[in-house]
Amino acid sequence: MQLYIAEKPSLARAIAAALPGPHQKGQGWIRCGKGEDAATVSWCIGHLLEPAEPAHYNPTWKKWRGEDLPLIPDRWQVVPKDGVRQQLSVLESLIRQAKTIVHAGDPDREGQLLVDEVLRYTGTKAPVFRILINDLTPSAVEKAIRAPGTTGNIGVCHIRHWHDSGPTGFTGSI
Repeated sequence: MQLYIAEKPSLARAIAAALPGPHQKGQGWIRCGKGEDAATVSWCIGHLLEPAEPAHYNPTWKKWRGEDLPLIPDRWQVVPKDGVRQQLSVLESLIRQAKTIVHAGDPDREGQLLVDEVLRYTGTKAPVFRILINDLTPSAVEKAIRAPGTTGNIGVCHIRHWHDSGPTGFTGSI
């Protein structure tokens, strides 16, 4: 199965509309086509994961003390966000079934990170391709779907956003 992961439901609906029918809607996904050629479209709802709190790494960090700063864990971790766990579970299940994944986060740093963090969290080994859609008109979506790229040239965008959102705020440094 080919899995498209959009940043938000509106983009997922636009992608599904550009894929062959029939369309079958489920809780958190849309299946397009039938048989081995079927593709599934799903979505994030903003960030599905968030940086782990300090106490997640070390119970003594629950109460911050000046002598403990900076709080630098061995490995930065993310945890499921309350309120969107169901959609994360849907994506985890679909990602496990996917033979290929098409990353359809918005074409900006945030859109790159939203889908990347879910892919990393699940530990998928499936090949990942990238489509950049900033216009939801049917012709623009169809054009993007016909010409996916690899994710190799997008990595710097993700690394920069990860640095901006995670460790800097956690350690209290600038």
